[in-house]
Amino acid sequence: MSERVYRLLAVVRADVLIRMRRPSTAVVFVLLSAIPYFWIPDPATGRALIQIDGSRALYNSAAIGLATATLGSIFIGLFGFYVISNAVRRDVLSRCGFVIASTTMRGSEYIAGKFAGNVAFLTIFAAGYMAVSMAMVVVRGEAPLEPLVFATQYALLLPPAITFVSAIAMLFECTPILRTRFGDVLYFFLWLGIMGMVASTTGKENASRWPHYFDIAGLGFIMEQVKSAYGTESLAIGATSFDASKPPLVFAGLRFDGGWLLPRLGSTLTPLSLLLLARLFFHRFDPARVRAGGEKSRTSWLGRLNALSRPIARIFLRVGDLVVMLPGRASLIRSAMTDALATLAAFPLAILVMAGFSIAALNADAASLRQGVLPFAFAACALVLAGIAPREKREGTLGLVFAAPGIRDRFVWWKFLSALLAGVVCLGIPIGKAIALSAVPAMPLLVGFLFMVAAATAIGILSSNPKAFVVLFLLFWYVVLSDKGSSPELDFAGWAGVATPSISAAYAAISVALLILAQLFHARELRRSW
Repeated sequence: MSERVYRLLAVVRADVLIRMRRPSTAVVFVLLSAIPYFWIPDPATGRALIQIDGSRALYNSAAIGLATATLGSIFIGLFGFYVISNAVRRDVLSRCGFVIASTTMRGSEYIAGKFAGNVAFLTIFAAGYMAVSMAMVVVRGEAPLEPLVFATQYALLLPPAITFVSAIAMLFECTPILRTRFGDVLYFFLWLGIMGMVASTTGKENASRWPHYFDIAGLGFIMEQVKSAYGTESLAIGATSFDASKPPLVFAGLRFDGGWLLPRLGSTLTPLSLLLLARLFFHRFDPARVRAGGEKSRTSWLGRLNALSRPIARIFLRVGDLVVMLPGRASLIRSAMTDALATLAAFPLAILVMAGFSIAALNADAASLRQGVLPFAFAACALVLAGIAPREKREGTLGLVFAAPGIRDRFVWWKFLSALLAGVVCLGIPIGKAIALSAVPAMPLLVGFLFMVAAATAIGILSSNPKAFVVLFLLFWYVVLSDKGSSPELDFAGWAGVATPSISAAYAAISVALLILAQLFHARELRRSW
């Protein structure tokens, strides 16, 4: 075996072992493995996992395999990126990258090794998830377990998602502007856009087949197979109701015919071209480029906008400094105000964006405020809040912060107050205008705001990663907007006007529970580390 192969395998092995040994990996795997149990309903409840043209599919290996593989593909596409998109950054922070740069390993070998490590990690995760899903055939199945049929559904659906996410994660990490929080948001909408493009062209007469080469999640593949086998496009996967008067339909599973050979291979192999772009932007741990990253960020359009916004944002920050410097004893609230100002000072462009939303709110009518300004202002505010709770742990300054009076034991509440104050700065005017116009009921809107702040604090502390809250909140936000008030329980901030007092009380209880969970986790970390 050549020396290059040994080096590549060493990178893959180290990358996979580091990730597999993390407690967060075990937590994510347990949560993912629990989904099939709750997602696969008992037919006796009047709901079924798959229904085709009103008839439920018999719970055999093909049906359960297809449904769980579809969920796994979507999960890898949405969440897998945020789990693996820290491979290069980890080597920078641990200084291992500078050791690698001093060896004869080429940049292309490093990129290939990290990509292969991403693929291996996601494949191991998918294999474990598949094994747990197979157990559901035994628990709720109506036919014997057929491991080969079950695994076939995964083999036909998951490879494109795994290679795409693994490759684009490398591209985003190697590209300066894309490895920021802007890239995290961009990827979320990129993934949704690709799925929407494929879904909008599937099943239409005389439709071009080129979108099938980008069918990362396999939704077009599934719809075409169902239409070919059953002559209908009516397919629902999930806990949906079915016509009990119709006999169960025996689903034979996905077939790999010649017409889909090139599209599935294309959607699996095309993402490899992203590695060439990743190599083009890869800094290869050049100390000058890595150390000067903050200075060079000004050369990007986002960095230039951030720099241009500093003079205007400085006026606001000086007012905040005057309030903080007023005579008085040190307190948790004063410390939280200082932390909130530090958050806004680190990214002054956020102040201008929120000022824009405030101006739009002041000039909007009730309908525009409820349907346009508030939802997007909440999303923008979430990006600001995401980095507050995990900042000290990620920057290695926890010891310094804990030296301040009263912060060590009340760290969770300090971060919650800091996020709350930053959120008030971001959303105070839009929320106040909405309440004044009665555009949105005050209680659901205020509870929704507190829920977002509590979730940002708790998820940031539990995960030590701002990406976790960004992706979870954006996914929830997208579902809420898409629902358009059809499900009152999703109207967490009252934008649709269907939230009831009991729903608001439930979100308030969830907020308190999240903070208590974060406090218990923090107390446990203190006992272990201090």
